[in-house]
Order: sequence, then C-alpha cells, then structure tokens
Amino acid sequence: MGEVVGTYALTLFVVSVLFAAVSIVHAQTHRRREQVRSSLERCYLSILNRRLLEGGATVCHFPLIERRSSRLTLARVVAHIGAVTYGYDRRVLGEVVRRYELDRLLLEQTRLSGGMRRVQWLHTLAQVECGERIYRRMIKRFTHSHNRYIALCVTLAALNHSPERCIAILAERERRLSPFDLAEVLMMLKRGLIPVAYQPLLRAEQTNVRLLGLCIVRYFGVTEAEEEIVEAIATPDREVAEAALFTLCALRLRLERDEVQRAAERMSVGERRAWYRHLASEGYSAQAIAHVLPAEDRGRMHDYVEQAVASYKRLLTN
Repeated sequence: MGEVVGTYALTLFVVSVLFAAVSIVHAQTHRRREQVRSSLERCYLSILNRRLLEGGATVCHFPLIERRSSRLTLARVVAHIGAVTYGYDRRVLGEVVRRYELDRLLLEQTRLSGGMRRVQWLHTLAQVECGERIYRRMIKRFTHSHNRYIALCVTLAALNHSPERCIAILAERERRLSPFDLAEVLMMLKRGLIPVAYQPLLRAEQTNVRLLGLCIVRYFGVTEAEEEIVEAIATPDREVAEAALFTLCALRLRLERDEVQRAAERMSVGERRAWYRHLASEGYSAQAIAHVLPAEDRGRMHDYVEQAVASYKRLLTN
C-alpha cells in the first residue's frame, strides 16, 4: 500500500513539474514573440513615416516580410497610420498594400477568426485601401451580418473605398448609427478629405444621414446651421430631435423657442434630467434653463437645476 501511495505521489510531482516547465516555456515564447512583434512595428512605422515624409517613387523594403505574421504586423501599422494621420499621399500606403497583398491576407485572417478577433481584423481591413476584388468579396460575405460591430466595419470599408458616395452609403444602411458609430464615420470622412455640405445632410429623409449632419455641425461648431437644427428639433423622429436638441446646446444657442419647449415635454423624466445636466455642463444659467422647463417640472425640478448649475460652476471655478 505504501509503495502505491509513493508511486502516485511521485507521478503527481513529476506531472506538476512538467506542467510548470511547459507553462514557463510557453510564457517565455509568447514574451519573445511580443518583443519581436513590437520591434517590427517600430521598424515598419519608421520606414513608412520616412517614405511619407520624403515622397518620391522609392520602393519600401521591410525586414522579415516573407513571414505571414510580419505581413499582418505591417497591415496593422498601415491601418494605424491611415487612421491617425491626414493630408498624406494615400497612394504610398496603397502601394504597400498592393505590393504585399495585405488586403487579401487580412480577409483570410478575418475568415479564420471568430468573435471580437474577427471584428478587430475586419476593422483593420476597413482602414486599408482594398483592391476592388477583395472589397467585393468582403461586402458579399459580411454585408448581412447581424453583428453591429461587423456592420459598422462594412460601412467604414465602403466609405474608405468610395468616400464620394458617403450619403448614399449611409442612406442604404438599415441599422441605426450609434454615437460611437457616428464618431468612427466622421473620422473616416476626415481621413478621406472629402468636403461634405451639412445642409443636404440635415434635410435628408434618412435618419442616419441626418444624424451624421448633426454630428458634423456639432463637431465643427457650425453655428450658421441654427435654422436647420431648430427644424430637426421639431421633427417627429425622436432620435433625430434629441440629437438636434443636444447639438443646439453644444453650440450654446438660444433656448427660448417653442420647438425646444415641445421637445422637452416629449421627453421622459429621466431624459429631461440628463438634458438639464448637459445644459448645466455647457454653461447655461439656471434662469435660461427655467425658460424651457415643462409645466410639470417647474416646481419639482427647480432646486435640481439650481444644484446642477451651482455644481458645474464650482467645478469650472476650481
């Protein structure tokens, strides 16, 4: 009996040691791979930055580019540069994508992945300049996805591929754009340097197009759009009306309007509280907010508004 117990204990000890050794080797291997990947990212970023600054027709050469993992690293670097810089010659990055077939590689990686990893690779693919064939394959495969993040990536890819069709692309989109989606779309349009007039957007029939117009007006502080904003506040589309109401406040325009009063009355108590806090944060006085309080709020919300304004004023003072 004692020999059996001893053998069992020895076996358990050996298995534990082997498991610990395998875990240590795996962690060290992963750490080395991350170090190599990080070094390659810095190297590729330096090469591309130099190429963008110098211009010319010089062909970029990247170390270890024959490896699949290295080409994926290069694809991430190209997408990152495209997402955070403006005014560069897009042909430079497009040439790199075509030379090393990064769009085809990213599409393959997207198909092989699942869950949020698929979304991450698809978002990277949306940021690079795809060839026509790869773009059509991606659209065919992912256009009807029920995943909202994949649907956003498809929209971004379409905008990157054909920025001049931005209004038509957004009008064709069935899913509503969230505030996060609108921010991503706006960044893509800025990157493409496509001039977009806000008036047609604000007067369009499609909700997504009008939401984008309000986002542009709010982001660039277009106070000349006051008339269109007020018209949007009066629209029966509650989502557009609420976005227009917050846009009016963000631009610090006059509140004493019948359209604003009626829009406030349509809100729930919780929505009005959030709106009052937003008004206070934008610097409106308690007297200005009092003019747009619905009749049912003039008694119970007066102190709440006073406290919100005082709180934000103390924050600004400090």
